[in-house]
Amino acid sequence: DYSETIFTENKTCPDCPAMAIDWKSAEQYCRWAGKRLPSEVEWEAAAKGSTDNLWPWGNRFYEKYTNALGENDGFTGPAPVGSFPAGTSFFGVSDMTGNVWEWVSDEVPGSSEQEPIRRIVKGGGWRSKISETTINFQNVVSGDLQNPTFGFRCAKNLR
Repeated sequence: DYSETIFTENKTCPDCPAMAIDWKSAEQYCRWAGKRLPSEVEWEAAAKGSTDNLWPWGNRFYEKYTNALGENDGFTGPAPVGSFPAGTSFFGVSDMTGNVWEWVSDEVPGSSEQEPIRRIVKGGGWRSKISETTINFQNVVSGDLQNPTFGFRCAKNLR
């Protein structure tokens, strides 16, 4: 029952990432596909490899390497997956920063029993400031949030 057109000015974009996905739906989809959400550590490793880079491509921000706030990257909204090949990580993983925030499996306990468990999204989205697109930036939010800039990717264990 998913349609991206509400986020893409009523235009179809079959190559755009899934958007406005809450944590549970992302986790259920990955499980259905025989995979899982990556942990935060796995997500960061896929983004930076063995480096300590701020972004998958290095330590200097380049507007044309990711889809973040503004239109200098060529997009005012979501972009089709793989639109920024120059921003690919050391391991060849595309779109680790910008476009949509990505849910990871980790949870952050609430400060009280009444506060719900919070979840982590990584990488920033098309509305994110540059500082929010760094690999180490951790955005802690409610897991039931369905923000238009929230998506996910699945991970699979090596055999």
